[in-house]
Amino acid sequence: MKTETSIGQNTLRFILNSIPIGIYIIDRQLRISWANQRMLRWVKEKKISHAGDKHCYSVIFDGKAPCTGCPAIKAFESGRTEYAEIKRAGKKRSNAHYLITSTPPDRDADSESSFFIMTIQDITEYKMAEDELRRLNEFNKEIIENAPVAIFTVNKQGEFSSVNPALAVLSGLGEKAGEKLLGFNWLKNPYTIKCGLAQYIREALEGKPFQLWDFPFITYWGAPQYIYFKGVPVRGKDGNVEGLLCIIEDTTEIVRTRAQLIQEAKMSFVGRLAAGIAHELNNPLATITANAELAKELIEHAGEVPLGASDLDELKEHVDTIEEQAYRCTRTIKNLLEVTRKKDFGAGHINFNDFISEVINQINFKKIKVKLVKEVPPGLPEINGDPEALRQVFLNVISNAVDAVEGTENATVWIKTMLKSDNQLEVAVEDNGTGIPEDMAELVFEPFFTTKEPKKGTGLGLTLCYDFLQRMGGSIRVRQRPRGGSIFTIMLPVYDQKKAGYQGA
Repeated sequence: MKTETSIGQNTLRFILNSIPIGIYIIDRQLRISWANQRMLRWVKEKKISHAGDKHCYSVIFDGKAPCTGCPAIKAFESGRTEYAEIKRAGKKRSNAHYLITSTPPDRDADSESSFFIMTIQDITEYKMAEDELRRLNEFNKEIIENAPVAIFTVNKQGEFSSVNPALAVLSGLGEKAGEKLLGFNWLKNPYTIKCGLAQYIREALEGKPFQLWDFPFITYWGAPQYIYFKGVPVRGKDGNVEGLLCIIEDTTEIVRTRAQLIQEAKMSFVGRLAAGIAHELNNPLATITANAELAKELIEHAGEVPLGASDLDELKEHVDTIEEQAYRCTRTIKNLLEVTRKKDFGAGHINFNDFISEVINQINFKKIKVKLVKEVPPGLPEINGDPEALRQVFLNVISNAVDAVEGTENATVWIKTMLKSDNQLEVAVEDNGTGIPEDMAELVFEPFFTTKEPKKGTGLGLTLCYDFLQRMGGSIRVRQRPRGGSIFTIMLPVYDQKKAGYQGA
């Protein structure tokens, strides 16, 4: 029957052999007196048949002398556990790393240990990963340190925890950026609170990222600026937010340049508008002035010689001309006011099939000898918009198409519809007229630009169409028709979402 001592020894031996690291015992001469199975398998791989009575440095590293920094020698001297990392060149890999531990058994303080328990682990893969991680960290640090944009982190309390040189430049603090900013709480900064940035940071620290373009901000010195700001929550292994990674770029100059370009564009538009107004009003005003002078001469002669029938007819003709040209000026000004008026359009649900039929019926195509090809399928969805404004848009565009085909053989106007996948109704008004030159396609929607003959248009109709459609969430564009003529494409927002699957011809 086995004794308790033998059972305990067997259990201990089983445990030591099961541990996935090399364990061996050495004496003060560094000779191995016992090794576990893991250690024996390992040394056999090194083509050493057994480990007994062999020096550890010879068995493990094929060495002829103890390793530099040997933890066993240190443990002999100190009497406590010692550690050491041993690096050796290998055949299959350039450097192999081992972690060796030397532990003396428990003895009285005055007695010396005659043997030591050693453990050895191959930590090469760990060291390689550590080196790779270190190189990656150094690489990332170089990127952050030399990045042209400000990169910094904020901890859970809203305090700066790291800053890069670009932030030092952006903040105007220079070398004192770290001293001034590290530990500074952005959530409590009155400038950050006032501009609303503190709220974004607070929400990001709760897990909601944000991205702000051209955000108006106040600097550390109280100076206004515009910034691009991106905040990304940094999470730990447990998934909880531990801080915030922030990226800032100063866009003040971009915003100023953009504002300047917009202002220049506005001034250019105002200049063209003023020139158009001057041109459009100058002709009728000149005609009014000329006819007024002629009428005045007739009236002055009436004091000397009574006016005859022919004189009265001439006077009436002058007055009619003055009236006609005055009305022309009035219409021009009225149309111009329609473009600039801040009118809130009514948002109605319009049955497009009924609407387009009503508009077409207002134009007598038979009388004007123009063929109309209507490709408008039944059951089109309702659209959003102001009925009166849309009526003006379509009457204007269709009338322009009719004018464009005047004198054209087989003059034809097409009206085609198609429901687009983005829930917009596309209406194309085509004609086979003379067309609009490509270099003028971008100008047709500008005020007073017209390709029509004098007295046939003010050049404000398409400007009104463009403005009305923009306000209703639609759009209009023009392009050349492949077989001659023009195609005006009008996009209208669909109201009835249930019919969004319809595909028109």
